[in-house]
Amino acid sequence: MWDLPQTGMPWAAAGYQGAISSGKTTCGLLIGSGIAMGLKAGIGIEHVPHEQKEVRAKAIGAVYELYQDFIKEFKVTSCTDLLGCDLSIPEEREKWINEKIYKQVCDVCLSFVMNKCRDMAEQGKF
Repeated sequence: MWDLPQTGMPWAAAGYQGAISSGKTTCGLLIGSGIAMGLKAGIGIEHVPHEQKEVRAKAIGAVYELYQDFIKEFKVTSCTDLLGCDLSIPEEREKWINEKIYKQVCDVCLSFVMNKCRDMAEQGKF
């Protein structure tokens, strides 16, 4: 969405399924968006974030705003609470698939997060 570098990026969250499968995690959309915002903020900067306090503060503020607006919209950030099922339990994971809970919850959250990130990027918030 923001012309992030492609090399190596698919691996940024390669292990996140392990968090989801634990049943004790924040919605992956928020985790991934926070990573993407940080990457976008750092495009063209050769120094590490703590050496670029202004840019880092902007990224922190953007991620904070995303989380706060997500909480206002959905009340929680926990996957289990959002879905009403625990993906670490095989029967509940099957329910999530068979009842297409992802369409009712994950797709709605995805739309919210993508729109929010796009709008904040257009406003220059990160």
